[in-house]
Amino acid sequence: MRRRTVIVGVAGITGLSGCLFADDRHDEPPELLGFGEIEIVIDGSPVDLSEDRFQAEHADNYSLAFHLHEGDDFWYMEGEERVTFAEGINALPYFAYEQVDGDHVVTYDGTVYDGRDPGTELTFLVDDEAVDPTTYVLSDGDDLLLEITTGE
Repeated sequence: MRRRTVIVGVAGITGLSGCLFADDRHDEPPELLGFGEIEIVIDGSPVDLSEDRFQAEHADNYSLAFHLHEGDDFWYMEGEERVTFAEGINALPYFAYEQVDGDHVVTYDGTVYDGRDPGTELTFLVDDEAVDPTTYVLSDGDDLLLEITTGE
């Protein structure tokens, strides 16, 4: 009975660290640089980031640098360097971030939210404080909120 407990325990640990071995460029798993909570809200409606298409286990195009996992509501940052809030958003499947003429532009599922458009506002918060997403480097435990309002 003890042998089965050990096997199940090891299988559980292996499952939790699945993304660590998904990158064929590394002989050893990359270092976990941080994790925290993330929420993206568009016109008052939260994006369901728990959908399979956003999770590293199911996404075709995910990044070890910043990604999500099934089973929890956390972002994970692994690899050699920390990323900025903007780089993190840009790394998520179905999202893109760019800065145009000093304004934030986020594309989600093919819809462009451009801060230059009248009535459109993109707010990036870390632990309830507004930040510049292009310069704020993420740290372990950061709670991230991207809030997009279009006035529609």
